[in-house]
Amino acid sequence: MSSDIVVIVKFFVATRDAVGKPKINLTVPRGTTANDLLQILKKKYPVLDKSLKQVIVAVNKETGKGDEKLSDGDEVALLPPVSGG
Repeated sequence: MSSDIVVIVKFFVATRDAVGKPKINLTVPRGTTANDLLQILKKKYPVLDKSLKQVIVAVNKETGKGDEKLSDGDEVALLPPVSGG
């Protein structure tokens, strides 16, 4: 069994503009959490540092605490902060 998994990372608004793509397939170590993924993305795309502090992370269309372990094929969306009035 491989020690790596592949997740799909979807970018929106500022993160999409910074990366220049709406989504990427990213290979990460098995056991990586959503919070770990944010740290990996900061290293891979330093331009995201500021934007990642403000995103809401959804794994397979569900928001969580960020400490859930990701599985092979999971979709991780980096959603912009919600504002309204």
